[in-house]
Amino acid sequence: MKIDNRNDLAAVSSPGAKGAASVEGGVRRSADGAAGKAGPDRAELSGLAGKIAEASNKEAAARAANVEQLRAQVAKGSYHPDPAAISRGVVDDALSNAAAAGGSSKK
Repeated sequence: MKIDNRNDLAAVSSPGAKGAASVEGGVRRSADGAAGKAGPDRAELSGLAGKIAEASNKEAAARAANVEQLRAQVAKGSYHPDPAAISRGVVDDALSNAAAAGGSSKK
């Protein structure tokens, strides 16, 4: 697999530069227009990448269903969150972020 560094300005050729090459229609062409023997450009994803994408799609679908359920509850006026659970979650999140950042939860 070849990865092109798009930030490398030394690889950018100016128009009309002798020996410059370009890719058109998936076939590499030299400055004089002759086609090279390289095949079409392509990308391959590993099986793991496919599994990750599939899991991500499933999580997104489950989250969308949960959001829709909450929206319906709010619309009907039947959504009643637990204030104590919310405050515990906020405090726990703040403490875990402080610990991850190297801070101390005690003064």
